[in-house]
Amino acid sequence: MKRRRFVRGSAGLAAGAALAGCLGFGGNNSPPPRKSRVFGDVALQGTTLQIELLSDIEVETRRENSSSLGGGAVAGLVPVGRARAAKGAGGRGTGGYSSAPKHPRHGWAVWHGGAYTDDWRDDHDDELRMADATVATLGVAYLGTDDEYENDAPGPGPGSVSWDETWDDPQDGADLTADVASLSPGDGAREGWYRVGTELVSADGSTNFGWQSVDMEVDNGLGEPQMDKAWYVKPRV
Repeated sequence: MKRRRFVRGSAGLAAGAALAGCLGFGGNNSPPPRKSRVFGDVALQGTTLQIELLSDIEVETRRENSSSLGGGAVAGLVPVGRARAAKGAGGRGTGGYSSAPKHPRHGWAVWHGGAYTDDWRDDHDDELRMADATVATLGVAYLGTDDEYENDAPGPGPGSVSWDETWDDPQDGADLTADVASLSPGDGAREGWYRVGTELVSADGSTNFGWQSVDMEVDNGLGEPQMDKAWYVKPRV
């Protein structure tokens, strides 16, 4: 069975939607963004977006024996993040980019991160594990201007994102490139927000871990496109 056939299945998405209310979205008891190891780096050189995938991709999960789950199991349990972020603060809810916790390796701001995450993890330590994963689909897209992003930033899943370019089953450790000038309307690389989204599955393709993304702001103020702010947008564990 090809991974990409499984992850498109409606049964998994239906299961995720049915269980969403049980996973504690919102409120002080909400789970934090999951830990993961997906990207070696995402960088911009001129108008070339450079995407480096790690060769040992992992994702945090509360499922037991994820690698042994069959396709009929709760494949869509991890929320795929169709909900939109709250308006304001750079499109990522209250608090703003400057006060958001930063990813320790890349320096990207972490959506829904915060001091509460340590207490939650202490309370749920026996439920958490890291599982091997691979990228079933990688997509890149232009999301819109700064104002558009601030008012309607998408969650980690594909939601209403229309991918400008996609790769199916890229190899772990792959180095991929995309021309941001070809993703945005008009001539050249338009200022605004771009997304690199990844759909993660278990190594055998039997378990769908949902989507997570990196959103980056491109600024042409210094004469050529440069990455400015970046958000790491993950589903809650």
